[in-house]
Amino acid sequence: MAKITVIGTGGVGACIAFELAHRALCRELVLIDIVTNLAEGNAMDISHATQAVQVKAGSYKDMADSDIVIVTAGRPRSPDMKSRLELASFNAGIIKNIAEEIRQYAPKSIVITLTNPVDTMNYMMYRHTGFERSRVIGFSGELDSARFRTIVAPNKPQDIEAYVMGEHGDSQVPVFSRLRQKEKFLILSKEEKEELIKKCRNSSTEVISRKGATVFAPAHHTISMVEAILWDKMKLMMCSAVLDGEYGQSGLSIGVPCIIGKKGILKVEEWKLPQDEQKMFIDSVLNLKSSIRELFR
Repeated sequence: MAKITVIGTGGVGACIAFELAHRALCRELVLIDIVTNLAEGNAMDISHATQAVQVKAGSYKDMADSDIVIVTAGRPRSPDMKSRLELASFNAGIIKNIAEEIRQYAPKSIVITLTNPVDTMNYMMYRHTGFERSRVIGFSGELDSARFRTIVAPNKPQDIEAYVMGEHGDSQVPVFSRLRQKEKFLILSKEEKEELIKKCRNSSTEVISRKGATVFAPAHHTISMVEAILWDKMKLMMCSAVLDGEYGQSGLSIGVPCIIGKKGILKVEEWKLPQDEQKMFIDSVLNLKSSIRELFR
């Protein structure tokens, strides 16, 4: 049984923590938040719901020997922010500090990054922890892919096989070349693709405009990632991975298909994309590299 730490216990972090305890996915669960009362209150609340897991609020020292560290801490993007780079600039300092604490107290852990903009923050996490890239995983593509399935077939998304690569943001790449319904490839027109791309890129905004934040979906798909690690599933999942030559790229973290198991990212799958999707992916790469250059100037 694993020890898991959740850093950042706002809406998403608290939901993840509850699911970890409810499903008894660890023997010990540590909650850390800059707002101490929030972490303590959530730990107490979860403990009152289930006694199968030892849940406690603590400091960074308490995450010692954690097998998995899940990071949701950071500022969400507000309407007054002019760009995602502005959000990245703010959260980069938070991630740097957290990475240093993880490196000190949980040097053998696998880190799952949710802080937005997640691709850039996951690369920051990788650089500042100094961990092997296999142990630093950005949460993103599983959620985007689930949204894609729901948009394609809102009544029966379970019948759809769909994937999203690239940035978890405006330059995301729905992979139409692998879009299937009950094993049958779906052939769409250019206009249909453009409409679906627009809907995919706006899907999070649709939720946020109504309830203020996305919570249940990111928490659910994070738990799926944790299960793949704990149970060594060797499962294909869409994650933000630090590239080192895959797809001819390096020096960034970006959404790609990965095989996930007990050691984290066991392999980055290199899919051959048609020319239009390859161009979209490269555009996404260039967008992220530009953000990274600004942060490391």
